Amino acid sequence: MRYLDHRQQLDQLYSAVLMDVLDAMGLRRQCMDPAIRPLTPGMRAWGEAVTLYFEEDSRIPDEPYQLEMEAIDDLQPGQMIVAQCNTGQPCALWGGLLSNAVVGRQGAGVVTDCETRDYNEIVELGLPVFCTGLSPYDSLGRIDGKERGIPVIVGGIRVCPGDLVYADIDGVVVAPQEAAKEAIARAWEKVQGENLVREELRAGASVVATFKKYGIL
Repeated sequence: MRYLDHRQQLDQLYSAVLMDVLDAMGLRRQCMDPAIRPLTPGMRAWGEAVTLYFEEDSRIPDEPYQLEMEAIDDLQPGQMIVAQCNTGQPCALWGGLLSNAVVGRQGAGVVTDCETRDYNEIVELGLPVFCTGLSPYDSLGRIDGKERGIPVIVGGIRVCPGDLVYADIDGVVVAPQEAAKEAIARAWEKVQGENLVREELRAGASVVATFKKYGIL
């Protein structure tokens, strides 16, 4: 589905409310490991998953960085890079130049279970990047891209091409493509209810009575 068609709703959601409705839909394990964090607390992104798979590889390939470059060249507006990196050593999959390319393609952001570098450049650029930390090590001669457009496991969560990925300071939530439309609608409804609850609680209403009234907390 085209998530950009739901921009009005998605722009006002957040990871916690999306996870709440996925819980209610029986999809109770959809949030990535909390080790995957935004580069800055204010970073927030949502979009259609574009998946990449990397493995540890000490060889220098004939065509370095090929997988990630091709993926970015094919990126459509609103899509989000989600990369699994099977490696036991620190290295930065992501960096400043690739971030500029994603911005140029109007991509939504990047999520990876690997490190990132060029922090200052990425933050100044404003591209939301969620990763496990920072490292000046280049990926060349440490990991290499093997496949793209396949299901991957990032932060312990299976991500398929086309899934909805919603990332903010609380975490990274994945809504399977087949459940995303219903999840967006339910989350939007819950946000409207939470706004009413918030107003009444701030005005001094009883928490117990308000919960009985709305069933939201």
